[in-house]
Amino acid sequence: MLVYSIVIEDNSVSLAIRFYVILILLLSAFFLPPKKIYVTIFIGLAVLHSVLLIGFETYIVFLGDPDFSGYIRSKVMEYGFGDIYTFNQYFYRIQIKGNPVLPIAFLVSLYAIQSKRLKIAAASLLFVGTIVAGNFAFTLAIVFYLGMYCVILFFSNQKVSAYLKNLFNSRKRILMVAGSLLFVLVLVGAIVFPYLKELFILKMQVSIPTRFDQVNHLIDSLTETPITLLFGQGLGNVISVISDYRDYRTYYYFELQTIYIINQVGILYFLVFLFTKITYVIKFWKNKYIYLLYLSYVVYAFTNPYLFDTTNIVVLIVLSSLGKLYLKEGNNSESKI
Repeated sequence: MLVYSIVIEDNSVSLAIRFYVILILLLSAFFLPPKKIYVTIFIGLAVLHSVLLIGFETYIVFLGDPDFSGYIRSKVMEYGFGDIYTFNQYFYRIQIKGNPVLPIAFLVSLYAIQSKRLKIAAASLLFVGTIVAGNFAFTLAIVFYLGMYCVILFFSNQKVSAYLKNLFNSRKRILMVAGSLLFVLVLVGAIVFPYLKELFILKMQVSIPTRFDQVNHLIDSLTETPITLLFGQGLGNVISVISDYRDYRTYYYFELQTIYIINQVGILYFLVFLFTKITYVIKFWKNKYIYLLYLSYVVYAFTNPYLFDTTNIVVLIVLSSLGKLYLKEGNNSESKI
C-alpha cells in the first residue's frame, strides 16, 4: 500500500509515511508489554490538562472580559491549538489539542486508582474538564458507558435474572414494565429535548453540513474507478476540491476520519485492517469492561478525527495495560467503580 501510494498514485511521501506509521502502530500497539506507568502517566497528564482547562474557564468567565477572550481565541487559532468560543457569554467551550483524552481518562481513572479519595478527586477534575471542553460527543460517550455498565451489572446478577424470568411470565407484568419504561423515556425526553434541539440547530449551521460535505467528496474520490474503490487513492491522498465549506486541496484533517482512511486504502484493505484489529481486541483483552471502555472511546472518536491518530494509539496502549494488569491482579471489575 505504501509503494502503491507513492509510486503509482504519486502522493506526498511525508503524508503517505505518516498514515502508514499510524496504521502500523494501531495494530502493533497490542503487542507492547503492559506497565502500570503507562496508565499512571496517562491519567496524570489528563488531570493536568483538565486543571488547566478549568482554571482558564474560571479566569475567562469571572475575571476576563470580551476583549481578552477574543484576543485569546485569535491566538489559539493562529497557532493551530484549536478554538475557544461561547454562545451566551456565561460558558466558554475550550476546544483545544489534548481534549480527546479527557473522557477516556475519566473512565480509566474509575478502574485504575485504588484510593477512594484520590479516585474521587481525579475523576471529578476529569469530568469537569470534559464538560469545559464543550464537545457533546464526549458527554454522550460517558453517558453511554455508565448506562451500559449498569445494564451489564443488572443482567449479570443471578437474582435479577431469576426475577426477570418470573416477571416476563405474566402478560400483565410485561405491560406494566413497558408502561413504566415509556413513562421514564417521555420524562427524560421532556427534560433533555429542549437542550438537544438547541444543540442540533447550532450544529446544523456549520458542523453537520461540513461533515456531509466531507463524506460526499471523499466518496466521490473513492469511487472514481473500480481500482480506486478496491485499493483507494493511496496513503496521504488529498482531494483537489474547493467547496462552500472548505478548501480540501491541502487538507488531511477530517472529522469523519474513518471515511478518509477508506478513501486512502480502499474497501479491500480497510476490511482486512478492521478484521485484524477486531481479532486483536478479542485475543489480547478478553475483558468485557475493557471492550466497553474502548467502545465508549469509539462513540466520540468516530465523529471526530481521533480514530486514526496518535490519540487512539495511546488509548490502545493504556487499555491493554489496564486490562492485562487488571486480570493479572485478579481484581473484581465491580469493586473498581
